[in-house]
Amino acid sequence: MQDQNQEILFIIAIGILIALLLVGFIITMLFFYQRRQNRQEKEIAALTEQYQKELLASQLEMQDSTMKQIGVELHDNIKQQLVVVTTSLRYLPLDVSSDIYSTIKEIREEINGIINDIGMLSHSLHSDRVAQVGLLDSIDQEIYKFSRIKNIELKYNCQVRYNYYDGQVSTFIFRMFQEFLQNILKHAKATEVNIDIFDNENNEFVIRVKDNGVGFNTSNRQKLSSGLGLNNIYNRAKLIGATINIESLLGNGTTVSLLLPIPKE
Repeated sequence: MQDQNQEILFIIAIGILIALLLVGFIITMLFFYQRRQNRQEKEIAALTEQYQKELLASQLEMQDSTMKQIGVELHDNIKQQLVVVTTSLRYLPLDVSSDIYSTIKEIREEINGIINDIGMLSHSLHSDRVAQVGLLDSIDQEIYKFSRIKNIELKYNCQVRYNYYDGQVSTFIFRMFQEFLQNILKHAKATEVNIDIFDNENNEFVIRVKDNGVGFNTSNRQKLSSGLGLNNIYNRAKLIGATINIESLLGNGTTVSLLLPIPKE
């Protein structure tokens, strides 16, 4: 009887051991399955992010190509036509003492001013121009154009003396800066604009644009992006690893900041 009980206990122990091994095997298989699934999800997420970046890059490249073509058209066609017009006005057979001569002279001066503006505009639309001139000089030229706008008091302070970034990154930064200024002209109704460019304590390159305009509600990000045309800004910032901060209140103006880590080399 005792031998029979020992045999039963032995069988039970073997059964428990087999059950434990089976449970351990199942847990191990579930662990490896979960780890493989997590790895696959990470790979899919990385591929999706890479695809989105490539898609955004293609879209922005098409936009830059279009802007470049517009710049060429402005320079080679419209600007040249205006040069022809002002040259023709110069050789009109008019008496220097006549009133019409003074009027024609003023018109010629206005046209020459427009020709200069078109020249600067065509250069700012040309992506290669930003790479050739450099980011800081391109921003200086854009600010010069902006400063000629009446009814807006502009204060500009640049503490940076070195172009940290290569051609493509510089072009993206410059395009975002142009968008900042365009949004002020289109939406802000501002009379004062402060532009600061500096390096902060986190070793970041910073462009901060502040206006005293009407401001807006920043709580609705989707409406904000579509309504103020900020999609291009966010897309470009994402591609180069920049951060865009927007602070605004209705009636209290807007501050937009671009922050981008400075390369170590």
